[in-house]
Amino acid sequence: MQFHSVRGGRGVQMEEVWAAADTVLAQGERPTIERVRQQLGRGSPNTVGPMLDGWYGSLAKRLGAGPVEDAGAGAEADTLPAPVLRAAKALWARALQQSQEHAAHGLAAAQANVDAQAQTLSAERDALAQDAQRLKDRTEALAAAMQAKDQQISNLARQLEEMQQMLALGHAEIEALRRTQAEQAAAAQLERQNGRAKDEDHRKERERLEQRATAQERRLLEEIDRARQDAKRVAAQWAEDAKKSAKTLADEQDRAKALEVQSSALQSENAGLTRELAVARDEIYAARTQNSELGREAAQLLQELRTHLPTPRRLRVGSAKTAVQPLRRGR
Repeated sequence: MQFHSVRGGRGVQMEEVWAAADTVLAQGERPTIERVRQQLGRGSPNTVGPMLDGWYGSLAKRLGAGPVEDAGAGAEADTLPAPVLRAAKALWARALQQSQEHAAHGLAAAQANVDAQAQTLSAERDALAQDAQRLKDRTEALAAAMQAKDQQISNLARQLEEMQQMLALGHAEIEALRRTQAEQAAAAQLERQNGRAKDEDHRKERERLEQRATAQERRLLEEIDRARQDAKRVAAQWAEDAKKSAKTLADEQDRAKALEVQSSALQSENAGLTRELAVARDEIYAARTQNSELGREAAQLLQELRTHLPTPRRLRVGSAKTAVQPLRRGR
């Protein structure tokens, strides 16, 4: 066996690891990192591990080659010793047997699983039919709910439009009040210029008008703010309802598609089973027909034999055999 002179950590060499692995294998055990380290008495797992991987990589080639002797050169051949080779082949045969037994057990389990699935096929088909009916009912109910939701959305949109119109009217009224206030202020200023006597009355009237305008403006602004808040709340509710309805419809559509795919697969499998049952019935009917024909032919042959054979009282045995031969030829 030829080793590569590669040094690992703590002075462990590859040929030492390979020799220790051969020794463990000759003892009938599988070479592992811990067993090789115990055989060496030193070496870390990080050092022994890669060298043991190299030993496993060359094992198949060394098992395939026979014993090679090279006495002239005195060098080691790239093969395993005979005890190691026998132990490796024994381990290989045992591993192969175990894998075959494991495959047989797996095949039996798979067959049992297939039988169980075949038994539950009918129940699953009925359950799928019931699910499809329930899905159809839910779809119809969802369609009705969506129609009602569309009507509600239309009503909310109409209310929003009315609120916007009210808001526009409020702005127009505010502008009219502002213009009226400006005109009244100009008139008051003109009156002050015409007579100082009416200044106090004009001032009081102006203050009254300003307070009234301010109160009206404040009231209109509050109504406008409430209208804006109501409009935002209605729009948010409309968007949330529309999002929930769209998500619910998408989920139901996905479920309907999945159920349709499963139903199609079950229908295809049911059609195949129906065809196989029809073929089996035809074969049974043909076998029964053939059996009936054979029974009739046997009965007819027996009847013919009874009719043509003479009684023992009038003929000897030799004459009876002679009489049967023409009947067999005719048959």
